[in-house]
Amino acid sequence: MSKILVLAGGSVKGAFQAGVIKALFEKGYQPDAIYGVSAGSLNAAYLVNQFGKQVNEGLPISYPQAAQDLWDFWEQRITHPACLSKPFSIFQLGWTALTKKFKGLVDTTPLRELLMDVLHLRNLNASPISLKVGAVNIMEGAMHYVDPSFENFLDYLMASSAVPILMPVVEMEGEKRKSYLDGGLRDVAPLHKAIQDGATEVVVIACHTEMIEGGDFDSGDLLALVDRVMDIAVNEILNADLKMSRSEVKLTIIRPKQPLSIDIQRFTKMDIRRMLETGYALGMSE
Repeated sequence: MSKILVLAGGSVKGAFQAGVIKALFEKGYQPDAIYGVSAGSLNAAYLVNQFGKQVNEGLPISYPQAAQDLWDFWEQRITHPACLSKPFSIFQLGWTALTKKFKGLVDTTPLRELLMDVLHLRNLNASPISLKVGAVNIMEGAMHYVDPSFENFLDYLMASSAVPILMPVVEMEGEKRKSYLDGGLRDVAPLHKAIQDGATEVVVIACHTEMIEGGDFDSGDLLALVDRVMDIAVNEILNADLKMSRSEVKLTIIRPKQPLSIDIQRFTKMDIRRMLETGYALGMSE
């Protein structure tokens, strides 16, 4: 495979990424494979699912249609925070902390149910466009990448987007030694993996600007604080990875010109639409 689309993490800023993808695919860009981490892994899996669905329905592969499907998914299925998670009560948080059974600040059952509804292994495995998503084994500290042939692929996808502290650790097959979290802890954008796998041309779509401005957030709000800390860490890792890889392949980097502002606890359908349109406008200008 020579052309790989690399989708970086970014929580609900992944809607921006979907907008960029729509623009690129409409302009004729056609990757051979799509690699993703965190929110990027969800976008990657959805796109590949749609390609496989086209194959299974006897239709020709249409990149623009898959991108439009992804746009519609964000606009119609991710309209408010409860679509992805629901906060635990103070009592639940206190009890799980005291009993050493902490499972994150939010319950991600809604996200799992959403993915089970829209993703199907039959489609993912039928796609001619390859897929790899990454997550970190927190026991080993190592980054692991899998494709849809992996037995616990949905669990791995959940793990790839599991923001530390905010979301629960994902245990594969109920084994503590196989405990995974957000791939962004090690690879915000799976660029090195794409190069290792033989990419000669890579397009990276990131959700973070090169520099993070001060912004305004409530440091007393634990959820907001976790999100802010992750943004800072993600930005640093991403900048270092992109800088190191510029000389290794033909590299195109698309990232927002201004910081994307969206409240992960209170976003609305209009916020998602704004992210989509911002990404689309940037993608069309590249």
